[in-house]
Amino acid sequence: MLLRGAARGRQQSVYEGLRLPGPPVALVADRWLVGWGIEGDHGLFMAFDTEGERLFLMLLIEGGPIYLAPPRVARWPEELAEPFHCFAPGLAKGPSFDG
Repeated sequence: MLLRGAARGRQQSVYEGLRLPGPPVALVADRWLVGWGIEGDHGLFMAFDTEGERLFLMLLIEGGPIYLAPPRVARWPEELAEPFHCFAPGLAKGPSFDG
């Protein structure tokens, strides 16, 4: 999946999010490449499944989540819960995780 296609019309916001301050990309559970950046109430969370080649991508704009991949209705893998909560602790409308 190309990042441009996953951005679904929000390419500029995604590209800006890639430049936000955050920790280096990390390998989580020997499977997930996870990275995020945040500044104030704007941010980007991105995770790529190296086995299943799935992308999880969320923007924060003015503190509100915008689910890009997968859509809001999808559940996120349990392995992403901890890094996501480091990215946006206490986010009221955060993703639902398996497990």
